[in-house]
Amino acid sequence: MDTQLYDTVIVGGGPGGLNGALYLGRSRRRVLLIDSGDARNMAAGVMHNVLTNDGATIADFRARSRAELAAYDVTFRDDEVMSAGCDGDRVVVTTKESGTFHARTLLYAAGVRSVLPTVPGLADLWGRAVFECPYCHAWEVRARSFAVYGGTVPSECLAATLTVWSEDITYLSDRRALPRDERDRLVAAGVPVVADGISEFKPHPEGVEVLFEDGRSAAFGALFLHLDIEPRVDPLRPWLQAPDLESVQTDERGRTSLPRLYVAGDLGRNMQQAAMAAASGGLAGMAINADLIREDRPGSLPEPPPPQPAR
Repeated sequence: MDTQLYDTVIVGGGPGGLNGALYLGRSRRRVLLIDSGDARNMAAGVMHNVLTNDGATIADFRARSRAELAAYDVTFRDDEVMSAGCDGDRVVVTTKESGTFHARTLLYAAGVRSVLPTVPGLADLWGRAVFECPYCHAWEVRARSFAVYGGTVPSECLAATLTVWSEDITYLSDRRALPRDERDRLVAAGVPVVADGISEFKPHPEGVEVLFEDGRSAAFGALFLHLDIEPRVDPLRPWLQAPDLESVQTDERGRTSLPRLYVAGDLGRNMQQAAMAAASGGLAGMAINADLIREDRPGSLPEPPPPQPAR
């Protein structure tokens, strides 16, 4: 049983959690990082828009990050967090296999889950020919024909954005009646709409094949769509008492309205990009270090700014 008291337990081993660990480790803090290994972007396999790591595999990025963190007092546990809460001036974190850990603070960077539409074949193509973020993936399929699936989550703005990378874009509404503003934006972007119902997505030498309910099919170089997301906050539910962490975040450094709980990465107010997640982890690490100094040496630092209302 691990009986030591950590300065911070970090939940989540993506860019947000890893960079938070780096800032805290370099601040001579004792850190435990717990990572379940099932990151949202694992299906894509690579990361982009991070200088010196553009195109790096996610697995390699994580391995190199851990190797760099070995120089500091950062411990790793590959495990799943089952619950986390506050007991007085201590945070108690219980894992599936490694037991219970205690810390002065918790940095929660477990990310979100992408919720794919239930169209057959879509999940098998996710990360290979089906994507969400144009800035992460459109360069690799530039100048090909694109389909944009707008049958579940309106994606007309995504379709307009993608015109930078392709002049051949088709919007698939999958029988959903489009409101006027959505149709007007698609017309302004020069993107035609195919309203027919879709029965299946299949792999194709060009990228992805769309099978329609009437038996027709069409091939595209790639398919893009906006997704619903689920915040991965189940272990926090009894403590959080809110639908997500963004709603309780009180400043841009990851502080929340719950003492000793901080947030970084996709669960916070920042855009869901690796570089932004890493930046938020660094900001949260600085906030945690400053708050612990205030706790240990009252009056030594000015108080943080007053909480800002949730956006």
